[in-house]
Amino acid sequence: MVRLIKGLVFTLSAAIIFAAGTASAQFYKGKRLTVIINYGAGGPTDVEGRLLAKHLARNIPGNPTVIVKNRPGAGGIVGSNFMAEVAKPDGLTIAIFTPPTISQLLGDPGLRADFSSFEWLAGVGQPQICYLRNDAGGGVKGPGDLVKIKGFKAAGMRNTSSHDLRLRLALDLLGADYKYVTGYRGLSKVAAGVLQNETQFSCGSVPNYRGRVEPTMITPGVARSMYYYAPVLADGSDVKYPDLAGIPTFREFYAKVRGGAPSGIKWEALKVVNNVSTYMLRGSFAPKGTPAAALADLRAAWAKLPNDAVFVAQYTKAFKAPPKIVAASVAKAHIDSIKTTDPQIVEFLKDFAKGGKKK
Repeated sequence: MVRLIKGLVFTLSAAIIFAAGTASAQFYKGKRLTVIINYGAGGPTDVEGRLLAKHLARNIPGNPTVIVKNRPGAGGIVGSNFMAEVAKPDGLTIAIFTPPTISQLLGDPGLRADFSSFEWLAGVGQPQICYLRNDAGGGVKGPGDLVKIKGFKAAGMRNTSSHDLRLRLALDLLGADYKYVTGYRGLSKVAAGVLQNETQFSCGSVPNYRGRVEPTMITPGVARSMYYYAPVLADGSDVKYPDLAGIPTFREFYAKVRGGAPSGIKWEALKVVNNVSTYMLRGSFAPKGTPAAALADLRAAWAKLPNDAVFVAQYTKAFKAPPKIVAASVAKAHIDSIKTTDPQIVEFLKDFAKGGKKK
């Protein structure tokens, strides 16, 4: 895991390696590149994906025309199956996804894609932040009321998604009295449900939180942040994000409201799901068999983004956080590591997910 963390940004040497050999190839000159996004228009995956695609296009040798298409459905699974079964490996179609890697970990029968078989280009890491309506359970005066109020509704999307698993595992560990409501089609719909008081609690990625939750609920005083899921290192310490200063990590929140540290199988499962999802919230890849020349140009373009001042400024302005780019080799190693997850944790998560199915 430490090796993965160290790879969260491209090194200069990696950028040079990726760029080598692409200057004369110009694979994309005069061509059109299609970027597939596996969630609907207007959601955080779409907003971030389109921003990434825009600046990626400026950095691809040959300056191809880039178009973006959305293939939403089933928590990102529809788009994943499209990339595995329909997209041609000609270098003209790539994905910028929120990859449903937990669905693969759990053996979700709806997912027919094997993420380790794709040609990985890069990724972007971001944590999730959880929030609660201030009028939940008759009124919330402080964060500790999360474990005191009765019967609030927690909003999810799909029982096997990393979002829903983390939401339920964390609330169970805290001993919260909640009702799980799932089936929302994307984080934008989740946030809308909380805003409309259909539900009172949920979590969202940094783009979702900064772009929708904060301006419509946190700033006006409708809701308040609770905690964010920080990745946990082997020594038990949190990987903290400076741009989230002022919001406690889940472990810090637990210590404050329950005392001590979380433990047990649910805590171990939460760490697995969260680490898998946070280090690479977004992933970019091409179909298996994509020409080497195309991959070299695409990886070279991704390698330039962390040092692209225009991109960094626009990304930081949009999400109030700097981009956390994951190199292609690190993204691939991260995906491959899913298959080595402790079988006991996998079996527990499979059973736990079944308990969250819609009745």
